Amino acid sequence: MINQEGLPTGAHKPELIQHLERLIAFIGESALDEELQTRLNRDFGPHTQVFQEIKTLLRVGITEEWACYKLIDGPDYCRGRLGEVSDGVHDFIIESARLKDVKGNFHTHPLGEVNMIQPLDAGAQFCGAGEGWKVFAPGTSHYPTVTGGACTFVFLLPKGAIEYHDEH
Repeated sequence: MINQEGLPTGAHKPELIQHLERLIAFIGESALDEELQTRLNRDFGPHTQVFQEIKTLLRVGITEEWACYKLIDGPDYCRGRLGEVSDGVHDFIIESARLKDVKGNFHTHPLGEVNMIQPLDAGAQFCGAGEGWKVFAPGTSHYPTVTGGACTFVFLLPKGAIEYHDEH
C-alpha cells in the first residue's frame, strides 16, 4: 500500500511501514479535523505500544539514514520522505522530520496535515503541543515551530499539498 520506490531503505523500515499502513487504514476516509486528532490520541496516542514502536523505529531510521536524511538547515532541521499512498482518499505523502528550537517556513495546508509529535527533550513542543497527534484541518496555516528542545515527527500530507508563503 505504501510506495517506497526510489527512497532510502534499511533493515527496520519495513516494520515502520507496517505500522504506518495500519495507521492509514485507521484514518480511512475520516475528515482531517479535531475529531480525528482526538481519535488518534485515544487509539494511537503516546500511551500505546504502537506509538512508542513508531517513535523508536523512526529514530532507528535516522541512524540507518532512511528517515530525516535531507538537511534543510543543518541537523536541527531535516526531513525525509518515507513513502506515498495512492488510496484514492487522502493519497498521503508520508514524511519524517527532526526539528530543534526552530521556526520553519510559513505555509498553508490546502487539504490538511496529520502530525505525530515525538519530543526528544522533556518539554519540547510542536506548535504548542507535546507528545501525541496534532491534526491541521484543510485551509489552516502556521509556522512549524518547535520550542523547548528537539522533536522527531512523522507527518502525512494529503496529496502532498502544501503552499509556502513569505509571510502571513
